[in-house]
Amino acid sequence: MLGASGVQTGKYIMQAAAGCLGSEGDRCNVCNVGVCPKGITSQDPRLDRRLDPERVAQRLVDVYLTFDTELKKIVAPLGRSTSLPIGMSDALGISDADAAGRLNIKYVL
Repeated sequence: MLGASGVQTGKYIMQAAAGCLGSEGDRCNVCNVGVCPKGITSQDPRLDRRLDPERVAQRLVDVYLTFDTELKKIVAPLGRSTSLPIGMSDALGISDADAAGRLNIKYVL
């Protein structure tokens, strides 16, 4: 649903969680050549040992749990829930009454 923006956001979160050396304005930009100095995208076993997958996984979980908590604070006053789809879900409608009932979507004549 987010397209390229979602991919870019995921890339930055992954880089931050894994300890990427680059910054927004000054990245080392070797992600695509397999010699990442932190071992994130490296194919070299010597560099690959620098990455702790368990630590990175826990940091990713922490980032997304924090993101969910902050998003709930933003959408709760609007009467929304983070379990609902983000976007134009209010505009969804279907002309099949049975399907609308099963999917809990607005029935449109």
